[in-house]
Amino acid sequence: MGNPQLNSDGVQDSMAINYLGPFVFTRVLLPLLEKTAASESDVRIVNVGSAGHADVSYLDFSSKEAWNHKFRFSLLPTMSRYKYSKLAVHLGTNFLVKDLATRSSKVMVLIVQPGAILSDGAIRNLQSLPFPSFWVWLLGKVMYPQEQGAFTSVFAACAPRDNPHISHGAYICPPNVADPQAAIALDENRQLELFEFTKEVLNEAGVELEF
Repeated sequence: MGNPQLNSDGVQDSMAINYLGPFVFTRVLLPLLEKTAASESDVRIVNVGSAGHADVSYLDFSSKEAWNHKFRFSLLPTMSRYKYSKLAVHLGTNFLVKDLATRSSKVMVLIVQPGAILSDGAIRNLQSLPFPSFWVWLLGKVMYPQEQGAFTSVFAACAPRDNPHISHGAYICPPNVADPQAAIALDENRQLELFEFTKEVLNEAGVELEF
């Protein structure tokens, strides 16, 4: 639990899966998305964040060592790494929101959080605690089932643009309302730090993208 799993590029799994993979996927598709949006089509990018982004105290995103921080003093290191990666999602999404607005792009970007979901990943984290069956039972009483995990994503993708909770850069939370993000997610210096080092990671991995 203390040592994160690293992928072939030396990036821990949570950051690779939650942040880096979607970043590359979005940037590859962005020219097509913008071309489609310019034809008056309703084009949206919906990224899945987490309420946990507000609970991250380790805020360095400037190196691979930082991305692979072990959170060894955390009660649940894997959950702490998950929250760290989700803060990266928020920072990266907010950077993209500003970038597209500067270019007068018609692509809408939203970020959502599904709520407290008793997912397979959450259960795996709970199983690292003493008396895991008790914690799974207890949190099963207060957390949403997995079937509800997509509700906010579907709302963000499909609600009409004139809905008062739908706007470029909105953060959609249960029950499908726009809420403020944590101040750290809006920190433009931290957003730029993450963006610049992301380019370094991709360059090192031989991934060529237009920015």
